[in-house]
Amino acid sequence: MKRTHFILIQLGALVVFSTAAFCQWTKTVLPDPPYGHGALPGRVISMATDGTNIYAGTLGGNVYASGDNGNSWTCIDSGMTTSDITALIVANKVVYVGAYGNISNGTYGMHGKGSGVYFSQDQGASWQKAGTSLADTNIYAFANIDSAVFAATWGGGVYVTTDKGMSWAQVNNGLSDLFVRALGVMGSRLYAGTGPDEFGQSAGVFLSDTRGENWTQSNTGIGNLSVTTVATDSPYVYMGNTEGVYKSIDGGYSWTLSNTGLTTTYVNTLVVIHPHLLVGTSGQGIFASMNNGTSWTEVDTGLTDGYIYCFALNGSKIFAGAANGEIWTRPINEVVTDVKSKWQSEVANSFTLFQNYPNPFNPSTSIIYQLSTKGFVSLKVYDALGRVVATLVNGEQSIGTHSIKFDGSKFSSGTYFYRIKIGDYVSTRKMVLLK
Repeated sequence: MKRTHFILIQLGALVVFSTAAFCQWTKTVLPDPPYGHGALPGRVISMATDGTNIYAGTLGGNVYASGDNGNSWTCIDSGMTTSDITALIVANKVVYVGAYGNISNGTYGMHGKGSGVYFSQDQGASWQKAGTSLADTNIYAFANIDSAVFAATWGGGVYVTTDKGMSWAQVNNGLSDLFVRALGVMGSRLYAGTGPDEFGQSAGVFLSDTRGENWTQSNTGIGNLSVTTVATDSPYVYMGNTEGVYKSIDGGYSWTLSNTGLTTTYVNTLVVIHPHLLVGTSGQGIFASMNNGTSWTEVDTGLTDGYIYCFALNGSKIFAGAANGEIWTRPINEVVTDVKSKWQSEVANSFTLFQNYPNPFNPSTSIIYQLSTKGFVSLKVYDALGRVVATLVNGEQSIGTHSIKFDGSKFSSGTYFYRIKIGDYVSTRKMVLLK
């Protein structure tokens, strides 16, 4: 009997220990690359996923892939550059790698040995290098809209390809600063964030509704015009720099600094886990916001490196790139739970109806809203003719953030509207069901 009790106590302790160990960031270190594949893994400065594989690029010229959700990694840069791998994206089943090399040709920052765009149509088994238009051009970021993939270059502005990387063309009309460090997309709108040119000057943020053919400068409210990262979560646009996080609620035409709770203002990267937002900083780890960037809280339990350079989301996990080949991993639901637990005693500071996610959707989507006071809530869905097709909420609800799912499996494809009414507050948003 004593033996049985001893075993049960051991099992209980194991469960407690395992749970405590699991609810935090855990570290994986990339293996040393094979001989001739560049320097040992340095900073992990770029990551991307295709839903199955995760790709990571390092300062030092290595590209890695994981097919088991980050448990093991393999170097896949055979025949590629040994320049820094500053950008990664997977679009239309093509993996694109952006490289940044040592400056050459006497031009500030634009050209570097081994730099340019490499692309693979077989998940990194073999690589091609983009032609003369981007030869030895330093790359900082990628973005894509439908079949178009855009590359941000350091000194050459923005390039675009529509034939899966075979040919590239500059799209810089109206882009007064060609030192582009960040790209972002919201719907059909493209955002470009610029960095300091050879004179230390920056032009801030530009936006284009013509896939880069024409650009408009948009800096109202921004102090430091050097941009490090751009992220979007309709209707919000976020921009990070050395002042912290800026937020735009009008599509990027005006900006407000949103730093409450951040213990450092040097922002390296942003990622959206709708409706939440994570930021990776230089020196202070990872922060999260559950109120659209208005305020921030630390979510770095277990994290021993405060320098985070990139994020990737794959399945149920989030990955964060750090120094010395380190990739930190944590289940997404833990991060969200951590954020909520630290905010559970806080009161939502406004009535807010957020954009549904995903949108377009099939067959279901989530609708999230915030209440600043307890009250009677009416939330209904309308078709394009204004007829009520579903009543999702019709009753009193408590203060805080609420989420409800709309199941469109019984409805036809098309545009729908959802409308919330809380006392005198009324708000309506559009959503699209695609089957």
